[in-house]
Amino acid sequence: MLLKLLFLFTVIPLIELALLIPLGQLIGLWPTIGLVVATGLLGAVLGKLEGLRAWHAIQEDLRTGKIPADSLLDGLAVFVAGVFLITPGVLTDVVGLMLLIPPLRAPLKRAIRGRFQHALESGTSSFFISQGSQHFGSSPFANGAGRSPFERGGDVIDVTPNRSPDSTDDASDASVPPKR
Repeated sequence: MLLKLLFLFTVIPLIELALLIPLGQLIGLWPTIGLVVATGLLGAVLGKLEGLRAWHAIQEDLRTGKIPADSLLDGLAVFVAGVFLITPGVLTDVVGLMLLIPPLRAPLKRAIRGRFQHALESGTSSFFISQGSQHFGSSPFANGAGRSPFERGGDVIDVTPNRSPDSTDDASDASVPPKR
């Protein structure tokens, strides 16, 4: 992970500088700045339109009872495109604009779907829902190996209601609240 972050925050900006300097020498400073700003604005407009389209597709899939896998991947690609387009530079703008064009993001969607499928089939990743919370990770036991995700730690208090021998009505039992 450290190498990925190092690449993201040092190598990519260096590549951007290596591209922007010759571009600035070729077309001039202000046209280069204008190009970067224009691609950012174009990307913002296209990102908003594609993001809304992906959002509506997710809602439609959920409304019809389908799992919105493709729509979610489209939304993820649009989000990543937005991040690339916000980042000033030629390379990130080109990649961001490519991610906004549906036919060009299809190979990325296939690759992500393949990675998810491989991770689920090999057991290296898991996803489950319990009591309204989602858990992601390399183990279904996020609290450590061999521990249940439902185990929160602490003392367990087992309560057994006191029943009087002559009473059959739950409402008369002092340890059980009355039913409504």
